[in-house]
Amino acid sequence: MIRTVVAALAGAIVGYGLLTAGRAVSARRPELVDDLAVLFADEAASGPSTLARWAGRTIQLVRARGWDRLLRADDVVIAGRTVDAHTVSRIGYLLAATGTVTLLMLPGAMARLVPPAAMPLLLLAAGMTGVHLADRPVVRLAAARRTDAALAVAAYTDLVRILVVGGLPLHAALTAAADTGTGWTFELLRRSLDDARLRGLPPDAVLADLAAGLPIPAFADLARTIATALRGASPVLALEARAAAIRAEESAHVRGTEAAADAQMELPATAVAIAFVAFLTYPLLVMINSGAGF
Repeated sequence: MIRTVVAALAGAIVGYGLLTAGRAVSARRPELVDDLAVLFADEAASGPSTLARWAGRTIQLVRARGWDRLLRADDVVIAGRTVDAHTVSRIGYLLAATGTVTLLMLPGAMARLVPPAAMPLLLLAAGMTGVHLADRPVVRLAAARRTDAALAVAAYTDLVRILVVGGLPLHAALTAAADTGTGWTFELLRRSLDDARLRGLPPDAVLADLAAGLPIPAFADLARTIATALRGASPVLALEARAAAIRAEESAHVRGTEAAADAQMELPATAVAIAFVAFLTYPLLVMINSGAGF
């Protein structure tokens, strides 16, 4: 059965090659007008690729089922990509992984070294591995940007508070503090405050838009803190409380990460201790049973 399937696939590949060669030989002579039309054609007029169509259908199906978390939309947006582009990347990695495993399994399947029941499991594992490889850089970048945003917003809030205590107005302190820092978060803050100045909007409005576009809690908390300070609350107290809360949250996160790392380091030692005890106990039990005449 497997040999028949392989022969059919080989025949299909050969037939496709002959068909392609025949079309290339019998193709009409290209005209200059057609070549110029293709050269200067608008790229937007071309239709989406096959992977893009598959990605669009997959996204529609997932959202219709209510499985939005499978799309990793928050991580994708924070990483600066679109959900459609990342889904295309996922499908590409999935096809590459399953195709590679299929090619590797064909010799084993023909020699009957790979059980037929194991082939679907291997293909499923290959597909999941491909999706994981596509998600890995996006998830890492999103986690790094979340951490950067939390630390940068805490430093920014402290700096704004110091400038306000020094006598600078709140609006000027927000701009001056954003111009001082470097990095991804401070670049976003500078861009948002410049946009607010050009459009004549209050700073909390553009910061709220930033928090709506990037699902990072630090930006939403900063927007609420600035709104509170602009609407009658003491700017110094509001900024000081927000900075203290961010630092406490980040410290708790670091302690949790260190505790998890310590637990992971203790697990191999525990496994080695159990194996050592079993290594000593088994010969002793054998000697006792042999001496007892069992």
